[in-house]
Amino acid sequence: MNIVTLGLAAILGKSGEPAKADFTQTGYTKFGLTYEDTAKMAQEDGESTEFYAEEEDDAIEEISKAGKITFSFSVMNPTLECLKRLFGGEVATDVWAYPDAEAQVEESLIILPKKGLKFQVPRAKLKAKFNGEFSKKGLLLIEVTATVMKPTTSGLKKLYVSKVLDQDKANLQAMVETSKEVKS
Repeated sequence: MNIVTLGLAAILGKSGEPAKADFTQTGYTKFGLTYEDTAKMAQEDGESTEFYAEEEDDAIEEISKAGKITFSFSVMNPTLECLKRLFGGEVATDVWAYPDAEAQVEESLIILPKKGLKFQVPRAKLKAKFNGEFSKKGLLLIEVTATVMKPTTSGLKKLYVSKVLDQDKANLQAMVETSKEVKS
């Protein structure tokens, strides 16, 4: 059966790599609401180097390198804690202070569409930047680019893809309910 992947249920992240490749949603949290039409996945073209001999017209050897994989999205309702999570810095008495130096932010990610295939990244380097429009039709957005990195944990691969299960949706709903209780 062919699988069509569409929509976005959530982008989840947590600090640190998982110990093994069983990505339960335990400990993962949402960054916030994802602005419409900004969640994307891209893979750059790979690179190859061919080696030629003077005596031959065709390549004798070729070395290939895969292209970089990135996920990008924009958070449309960032909290002060989200700013700290993505940029570093400190939050004290309802004020976030921008860091003096760029923070090196890495998280494990789960990209959970509404249906189809979910993507699980054990280690991603996150880069965030502000994109604000202060108008009646604009929003302050935090643009995030997550670059898939090789995991440091032995035995983990850089990317896992599996089917979205009903349990994934139930876990996400439970996470939302828990979040509402904490805010109350």
